[in-house]
Amino acid sequence: MPTIHREPRFTYDELLDLVEGQLRVVELTAINAEIGGPGERLWLTEPGAGADVYRLWRKGRGTRTYWAVDKDRPWEALVWLREGLTDVLERLTRPGSATRYALEEGREERDLAVLTELETVWLSGVSPLGEAYGPRGADVAVNHFLLIPAQAELARATAVRSRVLREHFGTGPQAAQRVASEMGWEPARAHKTLAAWDEYRRWVREGAAHARATVPVHRPAGDTGLPDLLAATLMTAACGSETIVPGRPSPIALPDALACWYVFSRDLGACIAVADEATYGPGADPGEYMHLVPVAMVLDIGWTVRDGLIVSLLPHDGFGVSYDEEAILAGGGRPVESWGKADTASSPDGPTGEL
Repeated sequence: MPTIHREPRFTYDELLDLVEGQLRVVELTAINAEIGGPGERLWLTEPGAGADVYRLWRKGRGTRTYWAVDKDRPWEALVWLREGLTDVLERLTRPGSATRYALEEGREERDLAVLTELETVWLSGVSPLGEAYGPRGADVAVNHFLLIPAQAELARATAVRSRVLREHFGTGPQAAQRVASEMGWEPARAHKTLAAWDEYRRWVREGAAHARATVPVHRPAGDTGLPDLLAATLMTAACGSETIVPGRPSPIALPDALACWYVFSRDLGACIAVADEATYGPGADPGEYMHLVPVAMVLDIGWTVRDGLIVSLLPHDGFGVSYDEEAILAGGGRPVESWGKADTASSPDGPTGEL
C-alpha cells in the first residue's frame, strides 16, 4: 500500500483529519474490527467520489513504528484485505462446521457484516462499468471476475476427483459400475465424474481455439527491437477493449521514436501505446501499466524510451488515466460524451464460463 501521509510530518489527529475532514469517505468498521489494531482506521471513498481505500495504521517494527495513511486501489486492497480476513472467509465457506459459530452466538452476523463491506470494496472497483453500462455492466463484471473463476475452479476440482477415481478404478467399460458400487452413487453420476478429467481438458482446448479466432491481437506498427511475442503482448494490453481503426494515419506529426507504437482508436483518436512510469517495473502486469494515450498528450507531458517502450508519467483521476479531451479531439478522436453511444447493443461481456 503506498503511503501518502505519515508521522512525523503529521500527528495522529492531523492524519485522521486529512482523511475524514477533507475526503468523502465511509468507514469500514466491520473489517477494521477484524484486522485493525488500537487506533487504526479503514475507509472507502463514497460512491461517485472515486474508488480508493484509505488505511490509517501503525507501520514499521519495534521502536521504529509510526502512524501513516496509506491509499490503495480496490483491486490491490482486496488482496491484503482477503489475506487479513482469512479466518472470517474460512468460516463463511463452511458455516455448518465452524467451531467458532458453535461457541459464539451472533458471530455469523459480524462475519456477514465484514462480507458486506468486502463486497462494497469490490463493487467500487467495477463502478466505472456500472456507470457506463448500468446494471448490465455491473452484472457482466460479477460474471467475469467472480462467477467464471469460481466455475473454472470447481471444474478443476472435479477433474482432480475424476483423476483420483480413474487411477483407482481405471477407465475401462466396467469402471463406472465399479465406482457406483464402491461410492454408493447412481451410475450416471459415476460415469459423469469419471469423464470430468477429459471434459475439462476438452473445454480448455476448445476455449484456446475460440480465443485464437475471436480475441483481438494488436501488433506494433514497426520494429520495436523487442521479441515479436512480447511486443504484441504489450500492444494488445495497451489497446485493451478500444476499437482500433487499422491503417488510419495520425493527423499529428510523430517523432520517429513514437511511430512504431502508434495506433488509431475510434474514441481516443491518434494514440501511442505508453507504459505508465508509476506502475511499470520488473514483473509488473502489462494490463496494469500499458495504456493508449493521445499523441498530443504524450508530446505535451513528455516521454522517454526505456526497454524498447515509450514510458511516461501519466495523469490519473479516481478511475484510471485522466485523458485530455482537447488532445483527443486534436488527434481525430470523439468527444467523451459520445463514447459508447454507437454501441448500445454491445457490452463488455467475456466468455460465459459455462463448462
